[in-house]
Amino acid sequence: MNITVEIKAPELAEAILNLASALAIGKNSQNPTLMQAPAPIPAITPVPVAAAPAPAPAPATMVAPAAAPIPAAVPTTDPLTGQLAQAAVVPTTAPTYTMDQLAQAATQLIDSGHREQVVALLATFGVQALTALPKEQYGNFATQLRTMGAKI
Repeated sequence: MNITVEIKAPELAEAILNLASALAIGKNSQNPTLMQAPAPIPAITPVPVAAAPAPAPAPATMVAPAAAPIPAAVPTTDPLTGQLAQAAVVPTTAPTYTMDQLAQAATQLIDSGHREQVVALLATFGVQALTALPKEQYGNFATQLRTMGAKI
């Protein structure tokens, strides 16, 4: 497909030449070549132009109105897989520990050379052995073991 563009504006060309002459006379009144009448501009001849492919239409952007927050109970889908996303569960209660977990963590510390610190920690809870520690203190004891470097 060929597109031909033809511009016919002789008055525009004449106006531009008059403006250029006026500017040149004002800046350089000593130059006689600038004071001469401008040469006529040849007529613009049409030139065939190859048509460029039409640009793809831009995707429509939609602005959604402000929505209320989505409640946590509403299931959502993963945009990549389209499957229901698993909701992140935030625990609302402190984790519970068993005597075996505490003993294993304390043993790690003792084996790494921190026997005195573990004995002193038991003393701060008012007991001489881990087996004498009350169950309601397991969480606090585990936290203290973790601060000492145990993995629990």
